[in-house]
Amino acid sequence: MIRLVESAADIARFQSALADGSNPVAVETAVRFAAFSGLPGSGWKFYTGGEGEEPFALAVRGASALLCGSADGEEAALLLKVLGAQRLKTARPDPLPGWRQNAAFRVFHAPAGGPKARPLPEGFWLNEAPSLLGVTEFLWGGESMTAHHDRRSTDTFYSEICTMRNRGLAEIWTLEESGVTAATAGAYAVTGNAALLSAVETAPAFRGKGCAGALVCALARQFCEQGKAVCLVARPGVEGFYEKLGFEQRGLTYGHAAPEND
Repeated sequence: MIRLVESAADIARFQSALADGSNPVAVETAVRFAAFSGLPGSGWKFYTGGEGEEPFALAVRGASALLCGSADGEEAALLLKVLGAQRLKTARPDPLPGWRQNAAFRVFHAPAGGPKARPLPEGFWLNEAPSLLGVTEFLWGGESMTAHHDRRSTDTFYSEICTMRNRGLAEIWTLEESGVTAATAGAYAVTGNAALLSAVETAPAFRGKGCAGALVCALARQFCEQGKAVCLVARPGVEGFYEKLGFEQRGLTYGHAAPEND
């Protein structure tokens, strides 16, 4: 039986489904729980199974959901319908009843010790504490956030990354030239043993200069030096970029769509 996470026993069952630090969905879910489980106004809701059931962790906010482990398919599908969820991210390829798999993304991991360091392009400055509002506007002007390009989702993203960075659960960098943001990369989910890199973007005028590669390698090396596993999910068309940086493909992450989201 699916339960809203409320008690200490619920929390233990929820977190036991997130032990795999090599699974980017588990890393993302763990950070969302750490950041927002005590903030009802955030819109996030967290669910798990009952005592004695196989552990799973389900996180839902608005139309999006994250699932780690195996929930009862019929019950989970009904709950997500009631909650209005239309998109599900999971490491499991098999969809819930009535849902369909509509995407499969390659998961990459940094090699042991981190990727080889790449020098910053000449004349550029690394900003390790950029304005998060500026980063948000930069990302929404590029290709990283085109799936949900509207003001409401921009505001939600900004609010969430502020909360996560303030709690040490995210680290976001930019590369700048003469006060202009040229590129950004961030770890938008950081746990005690893992970091999930995402939202890598370079402005068109600065592409081909090595900005993104230098940022990604620097971030990955920092977390590897801290003993964290570093992973990322590559959007289609950029897998070769991470292979050239020395990242290794290990598995897939899947996107599933609700029946009404065809």
